[in-house]
Amino acid sequence: MGFRLVALGLLLACAAWPQPKRVLYVTHSAGFRHDSIGTSIDVLRSLSPDEIDVSATEDLSVITAGGLRDYDAVFFFTSGELPLSDAQKAALLEFVRSGKGFGGAHSATDTLYTWPDYRELIGATFDGHPWAQRIRIDVEDPENPIVSHLAPGFEIADEIYQFRDFSRTRVRVLMTIDAATVDLDAPGVNRADRDFALAWTHAYGDGRVFYTALGHVDETWRDERFQRMLRNALLWLTGRIEAPAEPRPPDQPRIAADAAGQAIGNAATLSPRAISPGTLFTVFGENLTPGSDAAAVTPQAPRKLGGATVMMNGDPVPILFASPSQINALAPLTLAGGDCGLPGGRCVQVEIAAGGMTSPAVNVPFDDRTPGVFAAVDNGNGTATLWATGLGAVREAGELSETVHQPRVEINGVDCPVLFSGLAPGWTGLYQVNVTLPAGTAPPFDVRFID
Repeated sequence: MGFRLVALGLLLACAAWPQPKRVLYVTHSAGFRHDSIGTSIDVLRSLSPDEIDVSATEDLSVITAGGLRDYDAVFFFTSGELPLSDAQKAALLEFVRSGKGFGGAHSATDTLYTWPDYRELIGATFDGHPWAQRIRIDVEDPENPIVSHLAPGFEIADEIYQFRDFSRTRVRVLMTIDAATVDLDAPGVNRADRDFALAWTHAYGDGRVFYTALGHVDETWRDERFQRMLRNALLWLTGRIEAPAEPRPPDQPRIAADAAGQAIGNAATLSPRAISPGTLFTVFGENLTPGSDAAAVTPQAPRKLGGATVMMNGDPVPILFASPSQINALAPLTLAGGDCGLPGGRCVQVEIAAGGMTSPAVNVPFDDRTPGVFAAVDNGNGTATLWATGLGAVREAGELSETVHQPRVEINGVDCPVLFSGLAPGWTGLYQVNVTLPAGTAPPFDVRFID
């Protein structure tokens, strides 16, 4: 009796254990054949065998209503005009519409050009690869579980696609090219909007679709970050995990304005409403990103974050934080103001690009220095350290960068001799000012920079 109970328990446990979801991986090449196909098969089979059972084939005869019945998703790494009959095409579309998954990598968009329904299914059509190089990719949907491990962005070397027949009204974009890391004047670049998507999802009937443009070379398939994204995508396609897939149609970014002028100012104080070289500044507005918040996590802030790009005098600048209503960015130390129509002096032009659309340009006053203090710390030895921004140009001084203009600092109404004024080592856009505290000067500190 004891043996029977144990056997019954094992049987029930096995019955309750979820069976792996089945994925049909199709690698038929009717056009260019990628050398990385063999590696891709090994990688997909190894991703999560207890949860996903991947069957690879180049035999298109399996794509029928009956042949697909036992699969939970189909994934293409294909090329060219696949020899599918009308019945096979209808079977594939109905398979996805009925609630199953369809995915594609790299040249899956370089496939079935003459079949409009496939273009709608995959989400876009290949339109050349202007770049084969190392680039930075911006994760503009950083909380999406398919790509959250890649946020806020990463670098990778691959053959980089661009697309036509692509619309953010139909797909939810997960990743895009940081255009500051490619040559936009390279031969074959066709997108004037600089909106180069590299991964997206969308619903198709009751089914789910995922696509990534990466995957040309073996090294990409062997990259653990890429593998984790593919695993997450397959789990989502087969219903193991949930992730948002509704499109986020873009609205034109707009920089806010108020009674004081354009809502752009020193990030420490929001005053003055002006920008100088090396200033950390804040922009308020609406639709400044396609919908997500993102924060830079490295000392080297990227020039695209959360789907947003800030341009000053036409050039992208580093961004530390981006959200639909606020962006914190860094003015270059080489920034120069010009005569752009504002009364009383020089200005710089600021624009925000997001989701393939660009805000109306605004002119912001420019000054050599626009100091603002984030914090003042009593060091306990008769000195204090001020963490500031907007102190202007710097020059090299050994391993440090000192401000060209040494500020005069007043704390609690008393002049404080400056020991050092320059960029804070290891920080983006932050200045460090060390001062001597006169006797009797104690927190709280009221700090003023007096030019």
